Amino acid sequence: MMRLAIGYNPLISKLQDTPNYIVYPRFFDDKRALLIERNYKKYLKELWLNKNKIEVALYPDNISYILPVPGSITYVVPIHNLSQLEIADKLRENNYKVIAGYASDPKYRDYTIQDFVKASKYETWYLGISTKRELKEALFYSFNYGDITLMLLGRFEQIRDINYVKRKLTELLQLISKPQGKQLSLFAFTGG
Repeated sequence: MMRLAIGYNPLISKLQDTPNYIVYPRFFDDKRALLIERNYKKYLKELWLNKNKIEVALYPDNISYILPVPGSITYVVPIHNLSQLEIADKLRENNYKVIAGYASDPKYRDYTIQDFVKASKYETWYLGISTKRELKEALFYSFNYGDITLMLLGRFEQIRDINYVKRKLTELLQLISKPQGKQLSLFAFTGG
């Protein structure tokens, strides 16, 4: 069964009790410091301050050396080029727990999903599941993990309703818990 994570979003405080999801801060993906500002010092400080709360964190993109990160956390290494699996190897050699991260957006990778699955000797994480197609793809290729955006659950007006979001998260969990031979349940979930 694929495990799903939810990163930081405006409803996060109301989602902390969502069972069977890795919810921020347990899934730590500080996009502002990491992706926008590339402020690795700030990111590392946040990791260390929250190391007892974090279960899984993104390893900074395009870093080919080992940063001084807490050893108690599992790291998702975003892979933009298959040669970047080498940093995952370095981390594992230094006793870090590692998951290889597949970049869902083609502009952030130079390989196919088939190449990624074939090349990775690690558990796999589908980074940024935000569409029905991406969810179906993650299930089809048997990814171990994935993080979802709430946009996967519905339109903006719908996802502002916390009860709607929790109901859809429960439905999504039921969907991914089923054997993946038949995709009829995916169409039922997504309404398509």
